[in-house]
Amino acid sequence: MKPRILYLLPYLSVAGTEIHVIELAKSLKDDYNILIVAPYGKGITLLKESDIPYREIISLTFLNVNRYKKELRRIIEEFNPSIIHVHGAHELVYISKKMADKVPVIFTCHGYFTSLPIIDYRISAFINKRWGDSVIAVSKNDRDKLIKAGLSREKITTIHNGIPEVLNRMELPIKIDGFIIGTAARLTKFKGIRYLIEAFSHLHNKYKDLNLVVIGDGEERENLEKLTQNLNIEDRVFFLGALPNARLYFSNFHIFVLPSLFEALPIVVLEAMSQKVPVIATEVGGIPEIIDDGKTGILVPPEDPLEIARAIEKLINNRELMKELGEAGYKRYKEMFTLENMVMSTKNVYESLLTNLD
Repeated sequence: MKPRILYLLPYLSVAGTEIHVIELAKSLKDDYNILIVAPYGKGITLLKESDIPYREIISLTFLNVNRYKKELRRIIEEFNPSIIHVHGAHELVYISKKMADKVPVIFTCHGYFTSLPIIDYRISAFINKRWGDSVIAVSKNDRDKLIKAGLSREKITTIHNGIPEVLNRMELPIKIDGFIIGTAARLTKFKGIRYLIEAFSHLHNKYKDLNLVVIGDGEERENLEKLTQNLNIEDRVFFLGALPNARLYFSNFHIFVLPSLFEALPIVVLEAMSQKVPVIATEVGGIPEIIDDGKTGILVPPEDPLEIARAIEKLINNRELMKELGEAGYKRYKEMFTLENMVMSTKNVYESLLTNLD
């Protein structure tokens, strides 16, 4: 009988954490019986497409803890997992261990993007020190923060995000002529899209064929659209909304820019690199583990539109460098960030825990 892996998530949209789990589940479902448990969200479409078993659970809040526990207990009793693998919400480690104290619980840290992340790392370290059996960090940056917060080195493993190579291509849903700078992100403040828009405003008069394409949606979209109007660049900035399989459109971009204020190890950067699109990104979180500045991409400071503009202009005026960075980024992806690497390393963690149960 195949071991049973229960993936427990606090949300199920179509962002980095969910894509990570879905790719993992798709790759491991021949070796393990898989079940994803999460509140209803847009990511359920991807689960159905990949024929991954799914059980819906309510979203956990302070007001419904008992109901959440009741639902989770029922699912655990029915599925009888060999391992519970929690992603993105350390409080679920504690709850899972109280539901099934004999079942190994793994926690994957995908970074914390709150006003006081140091508190989250401390709480996560405390919970996993007492109730977690193993911790996976998607970047060395997150690993170091958890260790500094009190988690033992022996309990944590760094497994970088990995993605399948993007081989399919799709044309953008609207026709755009000229040079295209692209980005893809949830439109929240911490993604820093406003700084990319401000950077674009410094360049659009100088380079008449320059365009900016923004894929994604979120609470900041209206503010960002107003910003383009205030800067008189609304005719050259295109908001395409949330597109299914957004990575399939990246090959239309001449440059990909991710101006985030916080990141763990962003999958969109890997998706761009896997298509040889040169990347400019902020020097935050685990991004420097992907991009060797000036060699496999360009790093810029966060919240600095002038530096973003300088980096873009540098590539516009040096197409040979643009090509070199695209090729070097692709090589870096193939060496370190493939789906195969992530799956093999995660499977090693599973097998180690399962062996200890025997």
